[in-house]
Amino acid sequence: MKYQQNLVYSIFLALLIFLLASTEASDKDLQLQVHVHYQQDSDSWEANYELPIAVDHIAFSRLGNFDRSMLYKIDESRFKWDKKGDIQLIRSIDGKKFTSVNIHFSSYYDFIPKDYTHNIKYSDGSVLLYTNYLALGANVIEDKSISPIGVSFKGTKFHFYGPNQNIVFLGKSAKNRAFWNLEGEGTYIYFGNIQPIENDNMIAVVDPALPKWAWNQTQQYFPKLFDYYQSKTGHSLSFKPVVFFNYDQVDGDYSNYSGGTLDGLVQLTISGKRWNLENQDKFNSLFHFLAHEAAHFWNGQMFSIEDQNHAWMHEGGADTFANFAMMEFGLINDEQMLLKFEDAANNCFLKKGNESLQQSAQFRRYRNYYDCGAAMGLATHVAVKAKDSSKTVFDVWKHVFDANSKDRTYNQEDYFDALNRLAGSEKLSLAFENFSTISDLDNQMEIASWFKQTEISPEYSEDYPNSVLKHWGKQVIHNLMKSHCKSVSFSSNDDYIKTYPIEGCSSFEQTMEVQFVDGLEILHDGLNAYDSFKAKCENAARVTLQDSNKVVVAKLKCLEKVQNAKPYLKFHPQFE
Repeated sequence: MKYQQNLVYSIFLALLIFLLASTEASDKDLQLQVHVHYQQDSDSWEANYELPIAVDHIAFSRLGNFDRSMLYKIDESRFKWDKKGDIQLIRSIDGKKFTSVNIHFSSYYDFIPKDYTHNIKYSDGSVLLYTNYLALGANVIEDKSISPIGVSFKGTKFHFYGPNQNIVFLGKSAKNRAFWNLEGEGTYIYFGNIQPIENDNMIAVVDPALPKWAWNQTQQYFPKLFDYYQSKTGHSLSFKPVVFFNYDQVDGDYSNYSGGTLDGLVQLTISGKRWNLENQDKFNSLFHFLAHEAAHFWNGQMFSIEDQNHAWMHEGGADTFANFAMMEFGLINDEQMLLKFEDAANNCFLKKGNESLQQSAQFRRYRNYYDCGAAMGLATHVAVKAKDSSKTVFDVWKHVFDANSKDRTYNQEDYFDALNRLAGSEKLSLAFENFSTISDLDNQMEIASWFKQTEISPEYSEDYPNSVLKHWGKQVIHNLMKSHCKSVSFSSNDDYIKTYPIEGCSSFEQTMEVQFVDGLEILHDGLNAYDSFKAKCENAARVTLQDSNKVVVAKLKCLEKVQNAKPYLKFHPQFE
């Protein structure tokens, strides 16, 4: 009997091993293989797709806001471009199934609206490639008679080839070739000859043309940032981030920067020759950007937010982290840090509108999550510090992370629970919840109430900074466009506002450059320009818009009364 039991057990174990092996083999057999070759001399690419099953079409999974059929070259004797809804497809011409397809393309550096740049250039000719534009997998094959899993494939493995080049991504540095299993939103891959800089905290690929002063300061402060955030939150990163830092348009007579994050990386571009002149204010702006993006390694990647409608937590939280880091490293003092929060608070109540904060994305007011969230971060800080002088806003985040160490997600209630515990009261969290969820609030009064009986004294002032003066000037054009066209389309420069045509709206059917409103400068004298405009609106009178030479470009009737200009909210602190 014992022998029979052992025999049955052995057969069962062998069968289980066989089934597991078969499942693993099946999953592996259904994996898409993408071989990406970079030709540095011609700055061009070839992507070879090895498909796990025979199909008559493939589908690109990311829209990308650009036309792949204009960029990617295919063998037109065998394949053609097609679409299903917004999804771009490559389909066989004769309907026959295929298991491989190749595409060729040159690096594409143009700006892509609301999405990642396809390729990013370094001054020495090396380049970044964003992987997910090459990703397939849109679920257009749902027939299990074609695919046993009802979709095109299970997983994607990228193989990267760059002869005599360094290939760098996601904490890894290789030579000539590398591979990676696709995850999430994808990543940037570096191909080129720049030697990566690696330390305990990060791997950096730095443009050789980058002004030395900018990189020296970045190298001085950026590694410290990871230690600072780790110490304050009590959580170390589970990965080594990559920093891609390039210098573009080196001859342009200006200075600006741009970039963003993906899982495990920060990508930063500075542009313009004015970066060659050392300037501490410019570096501070640059460092704040880097510090904000680095904060997302903690509050957006190590831990992720459950509801993006509550993005004030991670966007405002990242600005809060960055402001405190700058003060910690001596880049700004206490007073300058408070001014950053003061500016955020004023931007919040000026731009939030009548809708609740969680509705901001619906109205494309994404900046509210940053500004209002930063003001909430400061209010959190002073509230917990009032209860226990040794505590800071970082302790609230530490509590949130500790409480969610298993599932690695958090929500608004987690933040409120932590705040209640550390502040010893629900008062502030209830005020935050109302601000987040309720419409038609007096935004300025709500924000001022967060700081009552704290070490910060909010006061109303008629002493407006330039940024707020410009805001009220812009409101003239905003209100006119909104009332005449039910839509708004303009941009602002240093001295003037440029309007763009709105279809079906005769009042703004042509582009205009507006520098004066009834003789008052629309930006530099924005508050008086707005008050003059408001007075005209009280009587439904006409408003005169003028260009830089005070030539009239439009006379428009004010169709509705507008709100009074709000006073400026100043913070008076007593930081220890």
